[in-house]
Amino acid sequence: MNVASLLDRNPNPDGVALVDRSRQPASEISVSQITNDVRVFAQALIDMGIPAGSRVGLLAGNLGEYYTVMFGAPAAGMVFVPLNTRLPKSTLEYIAEDADLKLLITDFEHADLLSDVSSIVIGSDSWAHIMSGAALPDLAEVRPSDVAIQIYTSGSTGQPKGVLLSHENVTFTVLEFGATMPGEVMLVSAPLYHKNASMASKMAFASGGKVILLPQFSASGYLEAISKHAVTMCSGVPTMYALVTAELRQSSAEYDLSSVQRVFIGSAPLTEALFDDVQALFPSAFVTNGYGTTEAVLEFGPHPEDLPRPKISLGCQHHKVQLKLIDPASGLESDQGELWVKSKGVMLGYHGLPEANAERLTDGWYHTGDLMKCDENGWYFFVGRVDDMFVCAGENIYPDSVEQMLEKHPAIHQVVVVPISDDLKGQLPAAFIRTEPDHVLAVDDVKQYALQNGPAYAHPRHVWFVDEIPLASTAKIDRATLTKRAEELLALDRNV
Repeated sequence: MNVASLLDRNPNPDGVALVDRSRQPASEISVSQITNDVRVFAQALIDMGIPAGSRVGLLAGNLGEYYTVMFGAPAAGMVFVPLNTRLPKSTLEYIAEDADLKLLITDFEHADLLSDVSSIVIGSDSWAHIMSGAALPDLAEVRPSDVAIQIYTSGSTGQPKGVLLSHENVTFTVLEFGATMPGEVMLVSAPLYHKNASMASKMAFASGGKVILLPQFSASGYLEAISKHAVTMCSGVPTMYALVTAELRQSSAEYDLSSVQRVFIGSAPLTEALFDDVQALFPSAFVTNGYGTTEAVLEFGPHPEDLPRPKISLGCQHHKVQLKLIDPASGLESDQGELWVKSKGVMLGYHGLPEANAERLTDGWYHTGDLMKCDENGWYFFVGRVDDMFVCAGENIYPDSVEQMLEKHPAIHQVVVVPISDDLKGQLPAAFIRTEPDHVLAVDDVKQYALQNGPAYAHPRHVWFVDEIPLASTAKIDRATLTKRAEELLALDRNV
């Protein structure tokens, strides 16, 4: 099943499927229109003489034409490569070379970044020319294992890796997810190069839903779009919702948020305090602590006996997925350990990286790098990243656990815990804290709260208050930047 055939599953092809707010006024577009554009673009690729299996890149912000390229390249039997617009030029050049891009589509803002790759700018005369041709009569025939998408990880350590997703990987995940949420009005504001946003869009188009597409995220714009378009489902990362709840507390504007029935929060750990804030924001909605990786999106589902879901549980094992937890120390299966996943949704591997594939894939099992625990009822909970864990005087510290504890303090809105080097104990926890509006908190207050509510070794030895938490290119918390900043602040303190 070609990824582009997901569009053919829409039960209402002539109804409005996309509200593109990157345009003024916003454009209302049907799946029939999207499908026609996809097939015209696909035929143009073939007419250019680009061989099947070639990589076609897209470097652009959120706009309606994103879907033309996203579906159009696979429709022609080629591979879609979304590029992160927030990456530096040198990293984009690396990706273009690593993927061996045969063509790059850009918007005007990013038109001159990669001059060594043959490119076409959306909105240019060249774009108008290729989009005025005939439509591809039949989608390219593909095998389930043929690569459809090559999406690059954020590359927090070393260069980003190209994740190879097959047509089967993508369609399996979309149809299994989408089957549980037909007809949703989905708000998409995260970048479309991020899997969270692209998967939400595919699910909406395949199931008869509607996408409200924002050009970029802003807390006020997010709330205004929900109110104006009667959004029923929101999806995003925890930092986005932290900004939304803060905006609502400070804003005098009135928003009608009563239409929201589902809130899917994923791509990064969710604290119980933020869960409560989001539930209060959308009191009639089912708030879900979602989980997925670029390499494998679908892991969890509802309880097989319909037991009520604990607040920040990720869910129970999905009935079409295999899961196991492997103790990193012993390598044995346990009720707490690194999550391994096996399903039709697991990636084929990393492009051109046999050593990374050997490290992260074992007989079809993908090693997520995420530490989980599973309770007696089968509910899974996030513990921390294997890579984020650090050791203080022989004790393992998981930043997420410390953040969960600190965010229960009524004056604390958001916390990020990072390690700092220490000659005696190896590493010590330090915290960057964003307080609730109009709240004042002393460093000693934070330390005493941590000592009273958690193990002594995990309390932050250094605390800094900030106005905002920096985000990485994927809209997740930029822990690397904060770790570096902590070391800089400590160096300043030593020199005072």
